[in-house]
Amino acid sequence: MSRKNYLIIGLFVMFATTAQSQIQHPTAWLRADSATLGAPSWKDVSGNGLDATPSADSMPAAFSRMNFNKCFEVGGTETFTLPLGINDSRQSDVIVVYETYDTTYENALWQVQLDTAKRIGQTTRRILNDNGQITYDTANRLNPVINYLAQSWRTPEVCAPTLTLCAADSLPLYGRIAEALYFDRRIGDTAVIQWISYLAVKYGVTLAQTDYLDSRRNVIWDYTNHPDYSASIAGVGRDDSTGLCQKQTYFADNRMIIAMVEANNYSSLQTGNNEDNPASIADGDFIIFGMDGVLPAVSEIYTQDGVTYEVVGRSMAQMTGNAHTYGTFILLDTTAVETQNFASQQTPPVLLIDRSGTGDFPTGETEQVQASGMDSLGHYIYNDIHWDTDRNGRDFFCFAVTMPDTTDTPKALAVDGESNGKCGMENGKLERDGTLCQANGCNKESLSIAHSKLQIESSPLQIAHYKLHPNPNHGNFTVEIIYPEAQDVFVTVYDTDGKVLLKMDGKGQSSYRFAGRVQTAGHYLIDIASGTGRKTLKMVVN
Repeated sequence: MSRKNYLIIGLFVMFATTAQSQIQHPTAWLRADSATLGAPSWKDVSGNGLDATPSADSMPAAFSRMNFNKCFEVGGTETFTLPLGINDSRQSDVIVVYETYDTTYENALWQVQLDTAKRIGQTTRRILNDNGQITYDTANRLNPVINYLAQSWRTPEVCAPTLTLCAADSLPLYGRIAEALYFDRRIGDTAVIQWISYLAVKYGVTLAQTDYLDSRRNVIWDYTNHPDYSASIAGVGRDDSTGLCQKQTYFADNRMIIAMVEANNYSSLQTGNNEDNPASIADGDFIIFGMDGVLPAVSEIYTQDGVTYEVVGRSMAQMTGNAHTYGTFILLDTTAVETQNFASQQTPPVLLIDRSGTGDFPTGETEQVQASGMDSLGHYIYNDIHWDTDRNGRDFFCFAVTMPDTTDTPKALAVDGESNGKCGMENGKLERDGTLCQANGCNKESLSIAHSKLQIESSPLQIAHYKLHPNPNHGNFTVEIIYPEAQDVFVTVYDTDGKVLLKMDGKGQSSYRFAGRVQTAGHYLIDIASGTGRKTLKMVVN
């Protein structure tokens, strides 16, 4: 499962605010990275003195990690309790960052006992309130989760209630807990987004369908204008109002590590904590990364200078403040690029950075960064990457290898016909004269695309640019094509069994944009054909 586990209970709307506004701080704030091992309590860093008491009379003896930040392992017996003052409004907001080990068993998050019969709280599947309970999920979500819940209640009978973490409704927590924030009031919609944005950057959690805000209410990730790049989101940055100083992060389902670097000092990244990274970053500076799908999905995006590239990891980097001044490096897991063409290459994939800010990777504005080597854990290393060198606020990037000159025709384009004997070619490939070689011989029948008698050559399509986006997608997609001169084009979408699902065509133009939709998740082939040749794109629908 991906790292985009983000759960919000309640509705909120973004409001326009000034950049000078500040974040509302919690009544009690417990952070594992501020805790002391073996101490008698988990210190409240809010300054209000609401320290949490561990059930074992001392804090755990070791830390675990979430996205290079400290957290506590909880084995079903550990709990933490802190005193609460019941406020006159009888309202509270609670945010917890946690991770469970499996999807099978319901786990506890937190609970406040109001009297002998009533309580408020939450498990990984239910909301507990003074009227009963509400089920909101049927399985635990794996990988780090940010859970926010706003509650209100009637006047309690308990004089001195306590908030208990890692226990609720007689259930324990088996997993990890990194941070808990308690507010004795409703904090407002924008403040909620500010806090979950801070936690998302810190713990590598992808938030769904929302901009990210820092404590000054600056937009540090622009989901509104770039929703196609929000399948996976992570970043580095510093925000002194929340104590955030994230200098390295996992990205793209842990297939990538992106880090601030001083003198290429990356030897301890795999085992160290974020705080061990010696790089420095200034308050208000952020680099946030978003990807359009899940690795290793392939998207053949364009032909440049006569070379066709197959790429993975189409991503966008957005900069805030003076983030353009920092050097970063990327560690790319080799398993993230194990496609057929990538595996056949003798050299690592090249990192392509589109400096134009358009995502089209135009000639003259696309920088190539070669891998400097490979570490002992099988990661390609890309050093000293500076983002946003032209100060337009964003860069796009991907990893690419050149595609070999091939005469492959997809299974979906095979045409039944009489066998004319063995031709000595591999099954499923075309001769230059249009001969289709199948397991039982060769088929001399001409291929017909979109009801035309156009003879399809097997040479690669001579186009200056083509793009399929987003890929993967949820059924809606766009194919963009630019030819060096005007000509007709036919676009056909096939499923893996060769069934034609969709046909689109254009006449007498050099630039085309086709929007399409398929109904069912799966793998598809998109055949683009013209008088000069064909190109086949692979598409994944989730």
